[in-house]
Amino acid sequence: MKILYIIPRFHPFKGGAEKNIESLAIRAAKNGNDVIVFTTNVKFNGENLDWEKNYNGLKIIRHWSLNSWLYLGFYPKLLPDLLKSDADIIHVSGFGFIWVEFCLIFKRLFDKKVKIINTPHGPFMAFTKSGIRGLLKKIYTSVLKIVLPFIYDAVIAVVDKQKEWINKDYRIPKDRIFTIPNGIDESYIEPISPKYKENEKIIITYLNRMEWYKGIQTVLLAMDRLDKASLEKIEFWIMGRAGAYTKKILEIIEQKNLKEYTRIIYAPTDMQRDEAFLKSQINILPSKWEATGIALLEAMAKGNVIITTYQNQAWEMLINKNSGYAFEFGDDHKLSTILNDIINDDNKRNQIIQNNLKFVKNFTWEAIYPDYKNLITSLVNGN
Repeated sequence: MKILYIIPRFHPFKGGAEKNIESLAIRAAKNGNDVIVFTTNVKFNGENLDWEKNYNGLKIIRHWSLNSWLYLGFYPKLLPDLLKSDADIIHVSGFGFIWVEFCLIFKRLFDKKVKIINTPHGPFMAFTKSGIRGLLKKIYTSVLKIVLPFIYDAVIAVVDKQKEWINKDYRIPKDRIFTIPNGIDESYIEPISPKYKENEKIIITYLNRMEWYKGIQTVLLAMDRLDKASLEKIEFWIMGRAGAYTKKILEIIEQKNLKEYTRIIYAPTDMQRDEAFLKSQINILPSKWEATGIALLEAMAKGNVIITTYQNQAWEMLINKNSGYAFEFGDDHKLSTILNDIINDDNKRNQIIQNNLKFVKNFTWEAIYPDYKNLITSLVNGN
């Protein structure tokens, strides 16, 4: 089978969408499929990437882009390359990428045999509701309601909860929506002995971008609410790419006198991430929106209690009394209560860590990929 993936950013970019597509593409290649990834030439950490690259059995082709924008990205060569492609399956990442959808309309018109699927991860411009951007979002969303059902044979939700807005907001028929969750490699799971040692700091990790909607400020404000004895026990490691909110995060750290209790690791390597997760005992993803948050799964696999928000689409799937905690986005008072509970109860914390090492085995790619394989095979075979 010939499979083409289309995504604006790809390896070595490490966001949730990029990891999802990379994991599926690599496994598809290992299963004997001919796999190509179309992406853009946007720089990674200021460095140019190879225009073409063979990577883990798949071929990456980067198209020149007029700009580095996501939704308004324009990479002209995508259209002729897409029209020439003889892929059996095209798997696209994300809704609302105007140029990609324009190209896919022509592909659909001129190639009736190809099957096209999408993993949107989240709604188009999820946080834009007002002003000119809000108006533009409303206009283009009305266009998407017509275009997306025409383009896509199937849409993948990474949690069941997403099926509702995929159907309601974009009019994708319910029988074309399938749930295939995010995952991690089984080999990533490591048996962990109890981590806590007397007089040693309890490390709390965060891995994601430094943007307002990711909620780092809530963690800092919650730390400020802790009594001195509890605060002295912890250190908060913020890991991720710098973003528009980084300056404000640094200001909060300064204003709240949290410098000695925080550490920032910009754009960590995979090795730095793994070392941090092995050292930490608590991982937090306090976002206003997440499809899943693969970092939560990675942290569980390295022995961490997890904390996320009710706004994480996967919270019901990931959070139970044996795995971690959830709270409302921005509620630093509730989060401080959670932190106070878990950092002052060593036995409870270590029991949850051991529970998570078992629980996370439900979310390995080894367990998940067969469902993806069955989906694309059935589409190509016309079942």
